[in-house]
Amino acid sequence: MPQRRSTIDAIRGLCLINIFVNHIQDGAISVVSPSRLGFSDSADIFVLLSGISIALAASQASRRRLPDIVAHLWRRAARIYAFELAIVFATLGLLAAILALRGVTGVHAQETGLLREHGFPNLLGHALTLRQTVGYSSVLRLYVALMLIAPILLRLAGWRFWAPLPPALLLWIAAGHFHLVLSNSLTGAPFFLTILPWTLIFAVGITIGQGLVNGVALPRPRWLTGLALAYLVAYLVLAVVVVRLWPAAADWAATRNDAFWLGASKTYQSPLRVLHVLALAYLVMALPRAPLIRLLHQVPRDHMLTRLGRRSLPVFTAGAIGAMLASEALDLAALSWNAAWLPLLLLEAGMIALFIGIALHIGGRPGRTQPSRPAQPEGQASRRDPQVPTPDRPALGLRESAALA
Repeated sequence: MPQRRSTIDAIRGLCLINIFVNHIQDGAISVVSPSRLGFSDSADIFVLLSGISIALAASQASRRRLPDIVAHLWRRAARIYAFELAIVFATLGLLAAILALRGVTGVHAQETGLLREHGFPNLLGHALTLRQTVGYSSVLRLYVALMLIAPILLRLAGWRFWAPLPPALLLWIAAGHFHLVLSNSLTGAPFFLTILPWTLIFAVGITIGQGLVNGVALPRPRWLTGLALAYLVAYLVLAVVVVRLWPAAADWAATRNDAFWLGASKTYQSPLRVLHVLALAYLVMALPRAPLIRLLHQVPRDHMLTRLGRRSLPVFTAGAIGAMLASEALDLAALSWNAAWLPLLLLEAGMIALFIGIALHIGGRPGRTQPSRPAQPEGQASRRDPQVPTPDRPALGLRESAALA
């Protein structure tokens, strides 16, 4: 198996903490979340990283046959579904208990209303058959679907590393333009994360991962680097300055999640979101020596973030359940403390710290750092085992980059 890249785990660890913070409804700390700095967020990054990781794993000699790849990925889908069940059961059990104890309207989660209207068995049945979102299980439902279609995309990538992109692009355009998104069976609201629009980001990840395996060099012209950086900065200017000075921009920002082509919809994975996550990925791979990006390339295997990222599925599941608990705890505390901001802020910070502690326990204790293998001369890296950048040997291109793989 190719040496596991620490950078991808570190990025996942960052995303897991960010996801937990943003899932705490009415939390104050989410105001400073990195998700507010761009069109895309941690979900986009996770799906992209998943595609890269799967392409690298599929390059192993023991998994090159299609039946082996299918069996491995479908077992992964079953495992993800099992963790989704844990989120569903824990969420509904928690909310049913809160409803029985408090018996008041306006309890935080919308599932509380669904429990009153449809009953526990009916809501549970819709959730288990993936027809209704419960809690924060929508991401795992998307991953189940992605694992099922991944063998097709990997087969295409094995033929030509770029081959997954054309069909994924056509699906993405059709889903976004014609609003081909399924709706929740009980609420009627569109699924927040659904398969057709999000296939494109996953296919891009597989393309990048297969490019790493094939030794494809990353183009790094200055104009492309400048364009990617300008696009990321443009959002900050739009969000901080333009929206406050131009009423039309403020109206667009308020409804940006409703449109595909000219909006920034997360449901339909609009072009602005896709371009944003691609710009982020490109800069991380193309500028390995940049001040902040260098830290990602140099992160050790036993770092807190890499430990979280290595166990991303159980850590995410714990965070999804913990965020629901934290949201309801803050809601109850706000009633008891008359919405006093300082105690609520301290409570929220304490719950975030508790989550990180639990997540580190799930991630396991730090082990001994494995010694890095000596770098091979340029052009002699094994195609089966692409070179992994180490702190003293930063990546220089797509073939050598470990930033997102």
